Amino acid sequence: MVNSDLVIGFIGIGVLGKGLPLALTGRGYRVVAAYSRSANSAQWLADRIPGCDVYPSAQELANAADLVFITTPDSVIGGIASAVDWRPGQAVVHCCGAASTELLAPAKKLGALTGALHPFQTFAGVQNPDESSERLAGVTFAIAGDGWLVDYLGDMARVLGGYPVVIADEFRPMYHAAAVLGCGYFVALLQGAVGLWEEMGFSAEEAIRALYPLANATLDNVARHGIMAAATGPVIRGDAVTLRSHLESLFLRMPELLPVYSSLARASFPLAVKHGVGPDQLTAMEELVDHYVESD
Repeated sequence: MVNSDLVIGFIGIGVLGKGLPLALTGRGYRVVAAYSRSANSAQWLADRIPGCDVYPSAQELANAADLVFITTPDSVIGGIASAVDWRPGQAVVHCCGAASTELLAPAKKLGALTGALHPFQTFAGVQNPDESSERLAGVTFAIAGDGWLVDYLGDMARVLGGYPVVIADEFRPMYHAAAVLGCGYFVALLQGAVGLWEEMGFSAEEAIRALYPLANATLDNVARHGIMAAATGPVIRGDAVTLRSHLESLFLRMPELLPVYSSLARASFPLAVKHGVGPDQLTAMEELVDHYVESD
């Protein structure tokens, strides 16, 4: 249930700082204050949320709000936490994935409750804040908080259509690394696949057209059937002949991809064993990978 009595403000009106308050407003929360170094960004948000005012400083916004979300770039959060004179009982929440609530220690020292709310989602390519708010549906949210704040943020995640999980401070860098592996580095991996298509004479657009259905079906298989059922490829089949052809081709034509391919082949060995690949097949594949890496 939404606590509509709590007055909410946002410091930092970027992509998430627009999408999150719009989503909250649409679900009954009282977002009444916006501050950004870009006055135009803050005004843009205020124009779209009835009763939301633009404040000329972070301090004046903090004076007006019961709950303050800091949705600035991660490198700025600590400075804001230190610069504002927070009041006891006030709630301050950052939206950084990798950092613990220790980033807000100056606010806590002054008696404020501190917390974190991080959507496990990418906002790259978002063209408007409405699209940003739509991306929050079905998303896992990493939450943390003092006292009542942790339950409040958990309820907020559920109201937004998401799934709250509590991530211990010591695991937050690991949690964020998982996000990077599943998103940023996934893109880097696809760039390697695009590069192979380009080496064959195709355009990047043609490569993406070919790769998208394959990658999309793979993610769908993972969601529907799990990692084991979705795993495929020569290593999973114990097919050393095909593996050798891949390694040889990369060695000759795109050696810069050989370390990446080899590392992923090694990472697939445990999955191959679970799929029934025997020790002799596994040894043969390990020796192949070692040979080409050493030759590179």
